[in-house]
Amino acid sequence: MKWQTYFLLLLAIFFFSSPASAEEFIVNNEHQLQTVLETAVEHDTVTIKEGIYKGNFTVNMPMTIKGEEGATIIGPNKGDVITVNADDVTIENLQIEGSGSQNAGIHVNGNRSVLKNNKLYNVFHGIVVKKSYGHQIEHNAITSYLDKNLHKGHGIYLIEAPHSIIGNNTIFNTNDGIYLSYSNSSEISRNIVSKTRYGIHTMDSVDVVIYQNEATQNRNGLMIMQSKRVLIKENYLYANTTVEGAGIFLFDTFDSTILTNIIKKNNKGIYFENGIRNTITFNEFDENDKGMEIGKDSDENQIYLNNFLNNNEQIITDKKNENVFSRDGFGNYWDDQYHLKMDRNEPTIYASVCTSNPAQLQQYNRDETNAYAYKSGDVFYHLTTSQPYLQLFSGSPAVRLWNTIEQFVPIPSKQFIVDEYPIQMPVVIEPEFEKMNTNEQNLSEVNSAVNVKKGGFFLSFMSLSFLILWMTRRMKNDA
Repeated sequence: MKWQTYFLLLLAIFFFSSPASAEEFIVNNEHQLQTVLETAVEHDTVTIKEGIYKGNFTVNMPMTIKGEEGATIIGPNKGDVITVNADDVTIENLQIEGSGSQNAGIHVNGNRSVLKNNKLYNVFHGIVVKKSYGHQIEHNAITSYLDKNLHKGHGIYLIEAPHSIIGNNTIFNTNDGIYLSYSNSSEISRNIVSKTRYGIHTMDSVDVVIYQNEATQNRNGLMIMQSKRVLIKENYLYANTTVEGAGIFLFDTFDSTILTNIIKKNNKGIYFENGIRNTITFNEFDENDKGMEIGKDSDENQIYLNNFLNNNEQIITDKKNENVFSRDGFGNYWDDQYHLKMDRNEPTIYASVCTSNPAQLQQYNRDETNAYAYKSGDVFYHLTTSQPYLQLFSGSPAVRLWNTIEQFVPIPSKQFIVDEYPIQMPVVIEPEFEKMNTNEQNLSEVNSAVNVKKGGFFLSFMSLSFLILWMTRRMKNDA
């Protein structure tokens, strides 16, 4: 009898100390769905069969809600389609439509939600998360209203939601694609964002990682504002081309690192304003109108071992800024940097070219840096600030040849930046991610260089040279 007593005692302890086992409910109509949501206990699973279900729904208990293929929740075009007020809620494999004009497809107020493999269409905001932490938002497809006359919200909008992961989402045609506000220690990775205002937008956030994202055809690919210690690594920023747009826009941003990004065919590759103590290295600036523009109050930034290729203007800066363009004696690669090579006692000017296997930083020696400093913000670009019509010649062979001569001849000019140690070969930049699937041929060309026919090149160069000399002499006399 003693062993039976012990057995019953252990059974009672096990029974009373264990939570009720979770159940799975399968629903195939909206009445069942509403009933289950009201009666379910913690950690139950609700599986929604294929069909159309009317929102709005509220989840007040930790649970998993998952849809079979074709399960669609359609709201009445007012309010949030699904509201989550509990912790530890998972929502997956649903198509969600029909939010109110200022509301979301999914609105989360609880902690540690998992939102994955959902499709959100015809909503103001896709996903909104407020005043909570520890979320996983992955593999969702989000777009706002297709009607151009309707105001649009953000694809994924986190407000005071730190320690969250936003990954592998596809976002199209929203106001901002991904917007983090006061959401520290979060990761944004492997998302594709296009045709938005700002592809990825951070505000007042610290220790955010932005990694392996693709941002195309936005006003700004990345908009980083009032943030600190942001790591921007291995992103593909392509064709963000509005007049004031940029691949990366840094505003009031400090102590951040921009590393190994491909920044191509944007209006501006990177634009700074009040950006301080940031490090920009191992990036490729290719075919942008301006490779880099450093606006006012941007100091103590370290810019080295980047490739500047085929940009209409490589780099310009507010002349009051004080930044460093090299580290340990190594600067950047500029494809319009020329140096002199003596061959058979005849000087020949030629461009540095990339070898099939360029040296890495540790293999460089001082012989692989150019003998002449690289100068940008040269006399021609300075003149365009006061004589905008000269921009007609921007990018022309005449201007490139003029800039080459300026490297060796002390022509009066106001240099904005000087790279004392430009390198002779492009840096090897090998992001780990595979090239994104963006079809560049289907996107409009951003930069159209001025074509100068061979017969008119000499006349163009001589005319431009005369104009520049006359303007610089006049500025010198005025001074």
